[in-house]
Amino acid sequence: MDLETLLIIVLGITFVVLVSIRAVRNLQWVRFGEAFGKQGEALLDDYTYLMEQGITCRVEHGLPTGRLFRPLAKNLDDRVALFVHRKDAEQARQLLK
Repeated sequence: MDLETLLIIVLGITFVVLVSIRAVRNLQWVRFGEAFGKQGEALLDDYTYLMEQGITCRVEHGLPTGRLFRPLAKNLDDRVALFVHRKDAEQARQLLK
């Protein structure tokens, strides 16, 4: 087996491992809401409240796009998405009722 083939195999395996790790991490989170502009501020208030209650959560601002597509998504920079860890999802639903 030549060096080029070996490098291609190693890169392929690395790619599969990285994509798998990313997929498993994303499965740990439940999206609780997504909004733009002023409506996003309500999600930030929910985030603050849930964090005060000990709920594991995170917020995403803007779109997770690469540099190539960023000019196309410039109107979507005010996006806010609230995610809650799957283990805390039921408790978060009860708190936000």
